[in-house]
Amino acid sequence: MDFDNGCFIRNPDFVYRKVIEETILVPVHMDIADMDGIYTLNEIGAFVWEQLGTSLTLDHLQNLVLDQYDVSPEIARSDLMTFLGDLWDIGALQPVEYELS
Repeated sequence: MDFDNGCFIRNPDFVYRKVIEETILVPVHMDIADMDGIYTLNEIGAFVWEQLGTSLTLDHLQNLVLDQYDVSPEIARSDLMTFLGDLWDIGALQPVEYELS
């Protein structure tokens, strides 16, 4: 998937919940016995997931991460591309048409 030239939003078929000090991501169509379908997000992953409630580009996500966390632009972009790829692979991320505002 080409994350550099797209706009993305989280898949509404996934829900996330903060449970004590962990944030988990769960597909709503998951069989209750399939515990492999539960994903734990770290602090930055949870932050990115929350931001994906609206359609965003990779550049916009990167700027949000840079505003919130002390990380270099190169590391932020690389980590975001990896994370978005992981979300894409499990079906938690959807492409949307880019909207001019």
